[in-house]
Amino acid sequence: MVCAFFFVIRFWQSFHFYWIHRLIHRPAIFKRVHHVHHRNINTGPWSGLSMHPVELVLYFSGILIHFVLPSHPVHVIFHMFSLSLGALYSHAGFDKLLVAGRETIKAGSFHHQLHHRYFECNYGSEEMPLDRWFGSFHDGTPEATTRIRARKKRLYANK
Repeated sequence: MVCAFFFVIRFWQSFHFYWIHRLIHRPAIFKRVHHVHHRNINTGPWSGLSMHPVELVLYFSGILIHFVLPSHPVHVIFHMFSLSLGALYSHAGFDKLLVAGRETIKAGSFHHQLHHRYFECNYGSEEMPLDRWFGSFHDGTPEATTRIRARKKRLYANK
């Protein structure tokens, strides 16, 4: 059971990140808080934790689950490392290492790079299909770009 909790943490982290990220993309909050992070259109590892203090508190608030669910201190440390290093990884600026034209190591997150390019897509991570379920998934294709741009027009039509 102790080892299984490491997987629970990863799924909780993905679930929490998606909903917090959707929240801070609300226009009033985005303008005051999340725009600091989105100044990084061309992401690099250090842009992952480049956040407004309010956003940092929300981002790391997922660890509060350890006050509700009984967990070992190693789980808390794993969770904190995962949050910290995950932000660096998902903003690496590339998604794979190519050697002699062949993919050798999957690294980075194309999924989140698309979020920084188009803003109103890919709020979550690839571990949970929440973006697919709620219509905010972008896979990098021209069709997805057209769909996301139409979605963005609908979202901001009433604003």
